[in-house]
Amino acid sequence: MRAKRLLFGLVFLLLPACGGDSGTGPAPAPTFENIAGTYGGVAVGLSEGVAMEAVFSLTITQSSGNLSGSWSLAGTLNDGVTVADIIGSGPLSGSIASGQNPSVNLTVTNPLCPNYQGTFSGTFDSTNNVITLNGPIDILDANCAVFLSYPSVIILTR
Repeated sequence: MRAKRLLFGLVFLLLPACGGDSGTGPAPAPTFENIAGTYGGVAVGLSEGVAMEAVFSLTITQSSGNLSGSWSLAGTLNDGVTVADIIGSGPLSGSIASGQNPSVNLTVTNPLCPNYQGTFSGTFDSTNNVITLNGPIDILDANCAVFLSYPSVIILTR
């Protein structure tokens, strides 16, 4: 009888150590850099012999890793003979990765061309509050077709 009691006691003592997650607890919630604010930068490029020089602006609102807001672009196109003004604006949406110096992905749309979407990807520099985006700046014609595209790296400061 004493052996049974001893065996039962050993089993009872060993049970609490079985299973579970090794005591680590739940994973911490991801943390996101706060990048909400207004940013501006210069966008320049050359496409098919036409130079673009413009100011590109973003106003970003943020909810955790989700981004929304608006974009605007104002500047000129110059083919060496004619200078034409360009202007555009619209909504943006996107996401930011968790952690420090996170990746940023944005999609911009133009209300005048509802089937058009431009995409940009890049990073947020946590120390300097700078967003660096890569992606084309597309110039659309009256029929919403891209007639000039400027591969761009845009550095935007808050």
